[in-house]
Amino acid sequence: MGEGKRGKPGSELERLQIFVQLATEYFRMVELFTPDGGQVAVDSVEAERRHWVELFRAALLRKFIVPEEHVSLKLIVRALRLCNYSADARITEGTAEAASLFTNGMIRDRQALMAEMALDDHDLFEDVLYGRLLHGDADRFRRSGWAGDYARLSSVAAGRFGAERALRKALGVVSYGLANELLRPPEPGGDAEPPAPEA
Repeated sequence: MGEGKRGKPGSELERLQIFVQLATEYFRMVELFTPDGGQVAVDSVEAERRHWVELFRAALLRKFIVPEEHVSLKLIVRALRLCNYSADARITEGTAEAASLFTNGMIRDRQALMAEMALDDHDLFEDVLYGRLLHGDADRFRRSGWAGDYARLSSVAAGRFGAERALRKALGVVSYGLANELLRPPEPGGDAEPPAPEA
């Protein structure tokens, strides 16, 4: 059951289960839309297609980066630690590695993300992307100075792709834990540490 907000996990274990579904779909999308390779003319249809795929890929990564999202890497690392009641070493070490791969620099920050923007231009990457697609945001997008600036959009998008390594590592750890039934919800009111093994 949810916690009053649609889509919000009812437990830490459910959070991990939802994460596996979404992260698996993300990497499937990346695989399906990865270009064959090779150089293409800058003004070609294929170059434009690759540009749009890159933007959507970066926008989808937001789900796993922004702290307030239910399946952000920060919350997944916490959930792994809370649910690892088996004290499995592979889960413990994998969780620590995922945490080390996911740096504060990957978390959305307007000043860091838009380092080259004008001081009075506070459009977020998603706002800009949606502005190209949705009529209601079109005028705002054209006023923002981002219209047609492929290099600027690509630069911002590229700043998110470092999170994919942490995402893939976390997906592997959670999938392993779920497949081997090594994870379970923490006891209500319990602490974050797994219990000491029985003698």
